[in-house]
Amino acid sequence: MKRLKIIRMLLSAAILVSLVSCSGYVPHLKSAEKQVGKTFMDGETLVYNSDLYDMTIVGFKGGFKFIYEPQKPLTLQEAADQYALNYVINGSYFEDSRVHAGWLSAFGTHYTPLKDDRQLSHMVVLDTSVGYIDFPGLDLWDSSMTSQTSLEFQAGPLVIDANSVDTLSINTSINGKSSHLRTFLAYTAEDGMKYFIITRQTGPLDKMAEHLLSLPVFKGKTLSLINLDGGSSTALYSRKHPEMNFNVNRPLPILLGIR
Repeated sequence: MKRLKIIRMLLSAAILVSLVSCSGYVPHLKSAEKQVGKTFMDGETLVYNSDLYDMTIVGFKGGFKFIYEPQKPLTLQEAADQYALNYVINGSYFEDSRVHAGWLSAFGTHYTPLKDDRQLSHMVVLDTSVGYIDFPGLDLWDSSMTSQTSLEFQAGPLVIDANSVDTLSINTSINGKSSHLRTFLAYTAEDGMKYFIITRQTGPLDKMAEHLLSLPVFKGKTLSLINLDGGSSTALYSRKHPEMNFNVNRPLPILLGIR
């Protein structure tokens, strides 16, 4: 009986090895790979696509172009052609009049005042002279930070703060827990990378935050991420990869782009 038991164990091990090595096991691995995502480089730009939420992440170093045209809004395609941009996304919130919702100051020019709005809880601050970017809460920011080299605009809520899901900001916001299309701006502290992120499928901010923190593209990095204007404004343009384009023909008064 003991010998028979050993023979059965050896046969089971042989069957397991055979299953792992046979071609029939490959589709499972490919399916798992597709579910996690795919990373590729477009020149110096990192692109990552995730099946969950049909999400695209565009990573880059340096600054980004801020396009503000409330009188004559451009489509993403038009903005890309006019400013020679390789990637464009929709920008921050705007009013029915198409002017920016909340504080906007761009490189020494002040456009719109602060707005008391629970959605617009934070500020995006980009200093192009040193490549610095941060998302301070309004209680940590004041207009003295404005300079000729900085861009500041009100947005929110903050979704991820140094790898921690900002549940307070999400729960306080207007639509944080409900499902919507989303646009995000993010950065990782260690390497100076910035990220444009859009989703083509809806979801709540807390669940999306958890998914983002699980992705290999952010492994070993400290991620901070803020919500921009999503919903029907969510849009992405890619010059070299039009298969990723989304909502590119909608005119929008605020756009962000990179070359």
